[in-house]
Amino acid sequence: MDKSPYPLPEIRSASMSDAEEVADILAEAFSTDPVMGWMYGNTQPQRVTFLELAMGVYLRQGFGHVAEGGAAALWLPAHVDVKLPLMGGLRMLFLSLLRSGGLGALKRGHVMEQAMQAGHPEAPHYYLFAVGVRRKMTGRGLGGRIIREGLRRADEAGAPAYLENSNPKNTPLYERLGFKTIAPLALPAGAPQLLGMMRPVGAPQ
Repeated sequence: MDKSPYPLPEIRSASMSDAEEVADILAEAFSTDPVMGWMYGNTQPQRVTFLELAMGVYLRQGFGHVAEGGAAALWLPAHVDVKLPLMGGLRMLFLSLLRSGGLGALKRGHVMEQAMQAGHPEAPHYYLFAVGVRRKMTGRGLGGRIIREGLRRADEAGAPAYLENSNPKNTPLYERLGFKTIAPLALPAGAPQLLGMMRPVGAPQ
């Protein structure tokens, strides 16, 4: 259990009406993300992308959690064929890439699509697409708390959990939650490392 001297916001399930807030939080959290910066060719917060993905894919076919003004997470459950929403989500991402980064970003996005598709485990699993904490709320254990909400659902369903770790700074947190690195995803030379990580059912968290 994370301990914090600060009062923390309550974590609750996210609905479609929370999509704007979820997008705001994730865009801020990923504004300095190495993989997002490489793919887009810049470090602009990609709020529109996260809003489209939240409304069109993850809050429609999956679920999410939000801590008011502090953190957000988006998941797909094990009974959803992850390849179908992933493909739909990546099509939305391609439009955003083309608008924001031009053809170079679009090509990098295609490489990312192939790597993500190839990296997903074949066995049914819960997929943590994105988790983010606002800068003013970092260091308070909020990221771990909001991920645990999804992990509880995965454990109750008897399913492992999978994520792609795009920032090595987050590795210790994921490992504390029971995730272990499977392998780096196959990205070209010069790209930041993107690690596939898996957590078995019931791992300590």
